[in-house]
Amino acid sequence: MWAVGYRGLVAACLVLLAGCSPVEVAACTEIGAPSGVNVTVEREVAKQVRSVILTICRQGDCQDHPVQLIPGSDSVDQGCTGSAPDEACSATAAPNGSKVGFVQVDLPSAKLKISAMVIRTGKPHTLSPIEVEAKATYPNGPNCPVGGNQTKITIGPEGLRA
Repeated sequence: MWAVGYRGLVAACLVLLAGCSPVEVAACTEIGAPSGVNVTVEREVAKQVRSVILTICRQGDCQDHPVQLIPGSDSVDQGCTGSAPDEACSATAAPNGSKVGFVQVDLPSAKLKISAMVIRTGKPHTLSPIEVEAKATYPNGPNCPVGGNQTKITIGPEGLRA
């Protein structure tokens, strides 16, 4: 009698499980996202900007960080070989006249004060400070482990902005 009851219990569990939708499991890779500040120098001023030094302040502690600038670009769609999900698609980078850089620095998930000294044609210009917030990144999506805290700033004709 116990064997019949056991079989009935197993059958009932299988029926219940069959009605459940499958649980999706996120594929988390080992890709990371370092903590730091993304810097963009807009094309309107990029030709005049030779170098940038950021001053990052948090809780009264301020530190200077040089920014290594490289030419900025836009992605240009080159199309796909077809419309099926496994078809190959491509893009190319086209220079856009801007300059970009990244300052890798340990940032808390909090508000920061950032100012910049810009060297334009040999003369330093200090840009007014702005307040920005560093936030956690999720390079593999929200269901995967967190990456570093990041923020971004832009240097344009009017100065520094978030």
